Amino acid sequence: MYDLLLSIETSALGQVMRDSVWLFPVAEILHFMGLSLLIGSLLVVDCRLLGFVRNFPVAAVYRFLPLALAGFGINLVTGTMFFFSDPFRYYPNIAFRIKMLFIILAGLNALYFALTVHRDAGPAGGQDPGAAIKTVSTLSLIFWVGVIILGRFIPYVE
Repeated sequence: MYDLLLSIETSALGQVMRDSVWLFPVAEILHFMGLSLLIGSLLVVDCRLLGFVRNFPVAAVYRFLPLALAGFGINLVTGTMFFFSDPFRYYPNIAFRIKMLFIILAGLNALYFALTVHRDAGPAGGQDPGAAIKTVSTLSLIFWVGVIILGRFIPYVE
């Protein structure tokens, strides 16, 4: 593992991230903006699927999903940039590792949603979502709030 982390650290991206005065702060701004897109969009979708704001049609809130994916894409790129800047700091960090686990769990939850339960939400505006949709939406909120909290812990858990 040491050799892989050393390769990452000495890569061109790792060098640029450490040598540039402005790249890391710009990546942090983009990371926050991506997180805002992701979480803001998922809050709308998950809260509607949990039965809140029933006058919003499910089909309308599903239009937020591309924004969530865009936010995730931004965070995937900027998060990779952060990791390349100092892999020996991130890799052993327990908050980072649990954050990555939560991201994987959130992704699996989203995949389960996309492949199965999303059809059960129905197009009707006032319809009560089923138990499977409520479970997936609750897990989504738990995982993403966990990602935010753990991300904030990374600098403080060495």
